[in-house]
Amino acid sequence: MGRMSIPDYMIEFHRNAARQAPGSDDSTRRALSLVPGVDMVRRVLDLGCGTGAQSLVLAQETGATITAVDILPEFLEELEARARAAGVADRIATLEASMIDLDLPPEHYDLLWSEGSAYTVGFEAGLRYWKRFLAPGGALVVSELCWLTDDRPPEIEEYWAEGYPGIGTVEEKLAEAARAGYTCIEHFVLPPEAWTDGYYTPIRERSEAFSEAHGRDPEIDAFLDSGLDEAAMYDRFGEYYSYVFFVLRAG
Repeated sequence: MGRMSIPDYMIEFHRNAARQAPGSDDSTRRALSLVPGVDMVRRVLDLGCGTGAQSLVLAQETGATITAVDILPEFLEELEARARAAGVADRIATLEASMIDLDLPPEHYDLLWSEGSAYTVGFEAGLRYWKRFLAPGGALVVSELCWLTDDRPPEIEEYWAEGYPGIGTVEEKLAEAARAGYTCIEHFVLPPEAWTDGYYTPIRERSEAFSEAHGRDPEIDAFLDSGLDEAAMYDRFGEYYSYVFFVLRAG
């Protein structure tokens, strides 16, 4: 599978961000702490790593070797630079590839990790495909956008029906994981500050300067406005949805 067709300005904007989705180092550490036998983890496959905020945490907290997969080479170059600065470059190997088209050894990784990225391939489809790479007794940690309530205002229902039709309740995602052959060990909701401090506040802070640097280009401004609109929707309706971390074991 070839490189995604993404305009250069989108890559530039997100490459310079600490994260490409809501999240925080503390949430990554919390999810990692819930992995059974985490002290025995030696090989990690980080799927859809972006510029690698979670990759660095996984390397620092486990001492494992990390194979960090993303389809965008610019993100991987940024991860490599950040890994060198953090002193963990010797344990992070990058791989430019699609998350669902991987030439990797089967049953090889003690821990599979997909933080804020599974939606790009579909939650259940990704879980089914990735299971082949999981070593016996290993775990998969994945975060997925979920409804937190059974009833939501029509405006936010319509927004995410268009933005991510695969969104479902936590119970629906647990059912998808079970159909894909996993048992859920633990799950928890990403805290609000991981959305605001970790993602939307930096977007708001960078957008004006980015627009100005690109000459107020209408196409770029439309892209920036979509991110600002998403942030505004979270301000209004964040109680109804969030990313949820699922710690899963095959079988």
